[in-house]
Amino acid sequence: MPEPTTTDNKERDSEEEDLAPGEQREMSEQSGMFVLRPESATAVKGKDVSFVAKVDSKAMLRKPSMKWLKGKWCDLGSKAGKHLAFKETYDRNTKIYTYEMSIIKVVDADAGNYRCEVTSKDKVDSCFFDITVEGRPRL
Repeated sequence: MPEPTTTDNKERDSEEEDLAPGEQREMSEQSGMFVLRPESATAVKGKDVSFVAKVDSKAMLRKPSMKWLKGKWCDLGSKAGKHLAFKETYDRNTKIYTYEMSIIKVVDADAGNYRCEVTSKDKVDSCFFDITVEGRPRL
């Protein structure tokens, strides 16, 4: 009789238990934490543009963390300064965190796909948006 080629559920479960806490498989559960998601926008070169995300924290035990990313992996948090500004506020009455990313004096290199990702303990939610850059309007 030939041996079965599939693994049974017990073997698969034990493989998943070998993951360290906080690894991707545990955090892959999508949840609707966003109250307001950033929208795609067209920015004018040389002007400022801002994106706002709001997160409901009523069901969270601790403060969520927000990451702003360009493309798939480029974390913009380390690039804060003259060109990028990040702001975070909390409303105690509604228990909503407001996260804002501002691009100061948009340049052509700012065009592209962006993502904001919010994590809290074992939950993660992300949202994608695009920025297109136009030249200055002619008067």
